[in-house]
Amino acid sequence: MAKEEVGHALFRLNSTLRRFIDSNTHNREHEPLNGPSMWLLRFLAENRDAAVYMKDVEKRFGLTRSTASKTVDLLVRNGLIERRTDEKDMRLRRLILTRRAESLLEDICRDHMLVESTLTQGFAEEEKIQVLHYLERMRENIDNAASRRQKTERSESSLD
Repeated sequence: MAKEEVGHALFRLNSTLRRFIDSNTHNREHEPLNGPSMWLLRFLAENRDAAVYMKDVEKRFGLTRSTASKTVDLLVRNGLIERRTDEKDMRLRRLILTRRAESLLEDICRDHMLVESTLTQGFAEEEKIQVLHYLERMRENIDNAASRRQKTERSESSLD
């Protein structure tokens, strides 16, 4: 039997995690909320006192501009968040939770606690910190590789 690779193990974990969330959380009750939408609503709730913009969503969740925009657009269409013009910079739009979203936050937070406690069951606090450290290093490795590839592609296209 072949030794499992890290990428494959992460892919399997992601698939299993999505199935768990779909069958054990309130996302079906709160259609059309999905995992990313619920994480975004929680992020906005945790940062109520700060101005949150699209660039913050992209950075926090590692999303492309297009994917972040689609997620935010869905939440806006469903009356869960609003885009408001920033008082200091009229070009920027702050992302604000609506009352409807506020009413869902208790379920969303309870679901996130269930997922977190299930994922880390039996882990010591030090082990949780170490796992997060490893995952962050992997994300940085991927980001760095993508950045190097873009630079190489740009320099090759400038030679043409």
